Amino acid sequence: MNKNPLSQAQLTSTMVSSIDPQLQQLLNQSIRDQLTPKADIRTDKIALSLSALTQGLFDHLPHDELVSLFTDSFTELHALYQESELTEAEIETSYINATGLVMAVKDCINTVKDIYRVKAFVNGLHQAIEFANGKNNQDTLHIVYPACGPFAPLLLPLIAHYHTTNNNEHNTRQNRLKITLIDIQPGAIKVLQNLVSKMGIEEYIQDILCMDIMDYQPDHAIDILVMEAFQHGLSREGHLHFAHHLAKYLAEDAILLPEKLTVTAFLNSGQDEYCDQWEGQERAHSDFLSDASLSNRVILGEVFSLDISTLKKMKAIPFGENFNLLEGQQVQIPHSEGLDKKALMLSATATIFNKENINEYDSGISHPKIDTSICINFKPKTPEPDDLLVNSGDRLKFYYKLTGAPGFIATLA
Repeated sequence: MNKNPLSQAQLTSTMVSSIDPQLQQLLNQSIRDQLTPKADIRTDKIALSLSALTQGLFDHLPHDELVSLFTDSFTELHALYQESELTEAEIETSYINATGLVMAVKDCINTVKDIYRVKAFVNGLHQAIEFANGKNNQDTLHIVYPACGPFAPLLLPLIAHYHTTNNNEHNTRQNRLKITLIDIQPGAIKVLQNLVSKMGIEEYIQDILCMDIMDYQPDHAIDILVMEAFQHGLSREGHLHFAHHLAKYLAEDAILLPEKLTVTAFLNSGQDEYCDQWEGQERAHSDFLSDASLSNRVILGEVFSLDISTLKKMKAIPFGENFNLLEGQQVQIPHSEGLDKKALMLSATATIFNKENINEYDSGISHPKIDTSICINFKPKTPEPDDLLVNSGDRLKFYYKLTGAPGFIATLA
């Protein structure tokens, strides 16, 4: 039989995005903007739009109203991005380094359009700051945001809200927060410095660093680590590399955001998972998951989790020169009919803080990732070098590769 009823290209072209189509249309407007003279950007306009966005996230406004707020914020941010006048190399350069993919700045700007990723982090970080403020009386809270990109979108909307809301409570927060923003892309840092200046929030910012996160050694402990550097299935980017490196710099009572990452394995057909269940839907979201598709899944179980406790205990397993592995868990392939027509999929979901979650399909980072190298109860007609033949009753052991191509690999236990 064929390994997969749909090619990867077909899956990509037919899959519904978690980004609202209305936000996608902003790209056309951005092109038009580049063809017209640039207007001066009001210093306070960006901060006000981001503050309004944050208030909308706090109020859990309906989706359509959030789209409007995100549209306003993206328009302002994109205008600033254009005003920063990056070189072509600063815009376009992407590459693979020792920890994974370094995305081009032109692609990083799109994170701010991922409504439910931003919502979960902004609300979660606000609650984490409130929790930390109530728990201790230290003079400052050191927040570190690695791989923050040009807009630092999981944090700066909240800071904009604190800055533009003038009351004693927020002024106290302002005096306590010391934020370090880190990105390896010079173009991202250039935009970020411009953004911080335009918003007038320099008093919050301790450092804006252009460097490899693996070289970062803070002078004082990290109280809150805000980080999201992965793609679906916890793949491609250096999230776990960064977390493993930064663990030794965390304060004893540090808060990690996401508070918990969970990766679960299940079996389903690509056609059912990525195509049929989204027919007629304009966008993907956990609220729109098909009951029929969910019932067709064969759940194997959790294969990996990361929280502050597991991070501090995590030990990399040396595996060849400059190659380490992290040990995951085992799952068993059940004795069920039709498994030869299903593929292994890995679903990464996140609890940001308290009850702020990124569930399956809420964001591009939580779409399940298919692994077509695992061949269950069949031998492929056109085998690939990394195919693993698996039968019902076998147990799979998962490892995470800390390489330039990070992600999970399964082997027979």
